[in-house]
Amino acid sequence: MSTDSLHNNTLRVAIAGGGTGGHIIPALAIAEELQRTLIDQSVFAKVSFLFFGSDYGMETKMIPEAGFELVTLPIRGLSRSISLSGFKRNLMLPGRLAVSINRANKSLRSFNPHILVGTGGYASAIPVRQALRNQIPVVLQEQNSYPGMVTRLFASKAKQIFLTYEDAKQYLKGANTLLTGNPIREFSTRVNKQQVADFFGLSPELPTLFILGGSQGARALNEHFIHKSALYLDKLDMQILWQTGRTDYEYCQRHVGTNSRITLVPFINDMEKAYSLADLMVCRAGAMTLTEINHFGLPAILIPLPSAAANHQEFNARSQEQVGAARVVLESELNEGAFLPILTEIFTDRDRLIQMSQASKALRKPDAAKEICNSILRIVNSCV
Repeated sequence: MSTDSLHNNTLRVAIAGGGTGGHIIPALAIAEELQRTLIDQSVFAKVSFLFFGSDYGMETKMIPEAGFELVTLPIRGLSRSISLSGFKRNLMLPGRLAVSINRANKSLRSFNPHILVGTGGYASAIPVRQALRNQIPVVLQEQNSYPGMVTRLFASKAKQIFLTYEDAKQYLKGANTLLTGNPIREFSTRVNKQQVADFFGLSPELPTLFILGGSQGARALNEHFIHKSALYLDKLDMQILWQTGRTDYEYCQRHVGTNSRITLVPFINDMEKAYSLADLMVCRAGAMTLTEINHFGLPAILIPLPSAAANHQEFNARSQEQVGAARVVLESELNEGAFLPILTEIFTDRDRLIQMSQASKALRKPDAAKEICNSILRIVNSCV
């Protein structure tokens, strides 16, 4: 810690992560919680942040909108596509790496952080590496059951790794891990079911299946329910709330048509309302989606994205299934008719639905951000 920082009494925290909301939202949750808890837990009077991200990910919008400074790096992941565009992208990688390393180094030396928090994604690798080379303490936050590349690569050098799932520990032998759960930004509680049913044009009496493909939708899920939703509604006394994603909304509308027991929406801004109406989720197994549904104690049928890096979504889904919070159906099994028996089994057994809901709620970690921030402050204070 420099003499100048002691004088102005400001804690400086660098945060690196990006590409998807799964890496950005925990980063923002940690920063916002650190602003709230700083005075009670630390010798510092205020805190300053510098975020690192890629110049093409969601962070270019989300971080500045939250009021934080962002340094963007021209970094991309290695393309596995056997195409001209993939070849060109890989050809540019060495140059992008050189620029990114230089920019990260300059920013770190100028900002002189007391600690760097890495939340994953390709954009976090270079800042984490350069922080370690500049002897800046590093902590990592891991959202997934199978740790990401950056976590695995730098685990042994990190002061601490904050885990969402206990399962992740087996892949990080010798690392200093702490099970905290995945930090989430402020979420309100459940909304009155009658009100949200009216809002979505559905019945408060019927059980609701909430199909969530993510902000961009999920074409495989949408295709499946386009062809099968009428069958499912015929077999079961239920209704469907379906976020199609903006890209697929009109396509789904054309093929599904009008049905009083189906509400199609391109995107839902007030997710509290949708989660409050839902009795059972059908969704991918991204880290933030799972954190949110556990927060609301929702059971789920999880269909992991098969192209997710290192198949991490299936690892996440199996962790949920192992404790009874979810059932897993692989995308390849959808056409084999595996979905309807599981859907029927859950929706016709009220006790099972309640048990799954309780298991989901047991995974809720409402104090994740606070635990992470307390640990960060302990590490920083020990280095002062």
